[in-house]
Amino acid sequence: MKRGCAILKRMATSNPRVLVLAHVFPRTLDDSMGAFLLHLAAALAERGVQIDVVAPHAPNLADEETIGAARVQRFRYAPARWERLAYAGTMHELVARGSVSQILFAFFTLAFFFKALFVVRAARPHILHAHWWLPDGLVGALVSLLTHTPLVITTHGTDVEMLRRTRWALPLARFVFSRARAITCGSTYLREQLLGLGAADAARVSVVPMPVNPLFQISDFRFQISDSEILTVTRLTKQKSIDTLVAALAILRERGSAARLKIIGNGPERAALEQQTRALNLQDRVAFLGALPQAELPQHYASCAVFVLPSIREGMGLVLAEALLCGAPVIAANSGGVTDIVKDGETGLLFPARDARALADAIEKLLNDRARAARLAQNGAAWACARYTRAHVAEQFAEIYETVRG
Repeated sequence: MKRGCAILKRMATSNPRVLVLAHVFPRTLDDSMGAFLLHLAAALAERGVQIDVVAPHAPNLADEETIGAARVQRFRYAPARWERLAYAGTMHELVARGSVSQILFAFFTLAFFFKALFVVRAARPHILHAHWWLPDGLVGALVSLLTHTPLVITTHGTDVEMLRRTRWALPLARFVFSRARAITCGSTYLREQLLGLGAADAARVSVVPMPVNPLFQISDFRFQISDSEILTVTRLTKQKSIDTLVAALAILRERGSAARLKIIGNGPERAALEQQTRALNLQDRVAFLGALPQAELPQHYASCAVFVLPSIREGMGLVLAEALLCGAPVIAANSGGVTDIVKDGETGLLFPARDARALADAIEKLLNDRARAARLAQNGAAWACARYTRAHVAEQFAEIYETVRG
């Protein structure tokens, strides 16, 4: 009996082994897609947590490799030329395009399930951690049901937005979340949305943001600051509302401002935004730089006069924390999870979503009052440093893991 108790005690106090289920996981150390998952894995590893990952295969990727602190095992879900669901954009939008994609998604989910089940039975992790409730959470719920491995689910925004638009998926979501011992949301907004839909039990849902890349933790480092450069870094989709920012720039020009706009990122709306720029005769004031490596972003954040994210119903808006940690003053639409980061008049400025004139007013305030801009940036950097650095986020997840194991 004493020997058995000793074994149980060692199991309870041993470092946890966590199997992460993610339909998007960085393919390299400098891959920006899902980069926060890699930063979280690194911070958890520093706390003694062993991280394994099950993620989808894609062309030119190994079936198994170690990336940073994570050992990644990839599943194949179709012949190589048909593996086109992962790493190609928002998955539920790709699936909605037609029956072929929907059939492919069924094979994707099935392959995901069998790979996760195989890894769980071979590696015996203490915890499953699924990022996004579909398909990852569904796979995790089924594997948890069969293996009795405790499940944690994290929502990131696109999955909750999909659920809000497709209420038919609500019964499935309720099943998935019912299997989780802990559920985390990246922002207060996402938690409110999830609970408002009746998808999960409030007692198990907490707010834990994703961490910022350590590259951006340079809040005391500002150099060659532009007097008039507006910066945005985002994927160019309709939800990001970059057309509102371009329209605001046209208004600023009418008022005699010399403001210029730098857009970093790619996406399906780029052609439409370039057309809008030409229609407003702003070609000499708008620069489309495309997607840039993470290592190049701190300099852009640190040198801009103001950073703007005009997104509607943004799940979290981690780029705002990145900009603040680089010392940039920020402006965001008063919508979604960004209000956890941007407190109007305290850590930045908020404007009504889709209101180009109000956005122009906010930009003008910061361009014309650099002392106020610097004060907001300093407050925002302190706020972000206390909440979004990876050590702080990892501590919260480590506590959740211990509670779930108990």
